[in-house]
Amino acid sequence: MRFRRLATMTMATTALCGLAPTFGPAFVPAARASSTPLQRELDGAVRDTGMPGAIMTRAGRAEVTVRSGVGDVRTGRPVPRHAMVRVGSTTKAFVATVVLQLVGEGRVALDAPVETYLPGVVRGRGGDGRTITVRQLLQHTSGLPDPGTLLPSGRAWAERRFRHRDRGELIRYALSLEPTTARWSYTNTGYLLLGELIEKVTKARSWRDEVARRIVRPLGLRHTYSPEPSEYRIRGPHPRGYLRAPGLIDVTEQDTGYLDAAGDMVSTPAEIDRFFGALLRGRLLRPAVLAEMRRTVPASGAVDEYGLGLEVNRLSCGDLVGHAGQMHGYSMLAGVLDRGRARGRARLGAAVALSVTAEPADMDDFRRILKVADTALCARP
Repeated sequence: MRFRRLATMTMATTALCGLAPTFGPAFVPAARASSTPLQRELDGAVRDTGMPGAIMTRAGRAEVTVRSGVGDVRTGRPVPRHAMVRVGSTTKAFVATVVLQLVGEGRVALDAPVETYLPGVVRGRGGDGRTITVRQLLQHTSGLPDPGTLLPSGRAWAERRFRHRDRGELIRYALSLEPTTARWSYTNTGYLLLGELIEKVTKARSWRDEVARRIVRPLGLRHTYSPEPSEYRIRGPHPRGYLRAPGLIDVTEQDTGYLDAAGDMVSTPAEIDRFFGALLRGRLLRPAVLAEMRRTVPASGAVDEYGLGLEVNRLSCGDLVGHAGQMHGYSMLAGVLDRGRARGRARLGAAVALSVTAEPADMDDFRRILKVADTALCARP
């Protein structure tokens, strides 16, 4: 998910049963007098938004990681320095990259109907695969409704967060709804279908295998993965993730099947920086295909423009080009600074990935988080 709430699901198992403990407000350590402007900015954002904790890595000429708040509100321990986090809809950029690699190989056509690759799958009140193209799935211009209303929210979701939802169930439910009428409308349905498309075209067991083979292993992303079904825990050191219901409910362990190819991956901020840096500098896609990926349409809400699996947000010194992500317990803002073109060449700057351990409550929270990214990329050292 991007920075907006997505209703979700799941039912407690016997291994991890019942509702997670509810905690009071998160403790945020006071900034040290010797802290950097970036550290003070991140501390201020954690304080102003009420987030339990945050970690951000800026990768430019040198890599800088800053942390704030706590990684566990029960014990007060800090956010791990090399924390693994759930990245939510930042997953979409990985999935889109694999689809566009298939485009570059001549195995998928952007403007071909979805029916070409998924015959009979997209048929219902919500849309028709004979009239929806692959480009429209990537771009959120398909008109397909989102399956979020199938899933409980708030405390009810926390109680059921281990119940698995199958991708096919989510797609069928979305297709039973009325299509959206806006020219651009963010929907997870399109990316659930793209995960299925990758599997059909490549004959892979799962889209996860293609992401690992084509992106994760070539870039050496040792802490980036997509959980297998019923894999509830994060594999390495991580901060706890919280749902504000109100009060903080620990939802770190959960079944992420409701996200699938729309947003279930785990990574570190440093590795997300490495991914977006490699992608936008042409290491993963052919130039013509990358140019297609970066062609944008006007978006709305927390996104200024949207390409093919890439979001654009305006900063004071240029554009942040990447993809944000939101899910229960974790939210991410990530991308590379683009200062525009000079002498026919893109002027790309540093990359930044910022993860917080709850969902932004509203657009004011999102803007406060975006201000941290602006400080990281635009402020003078």
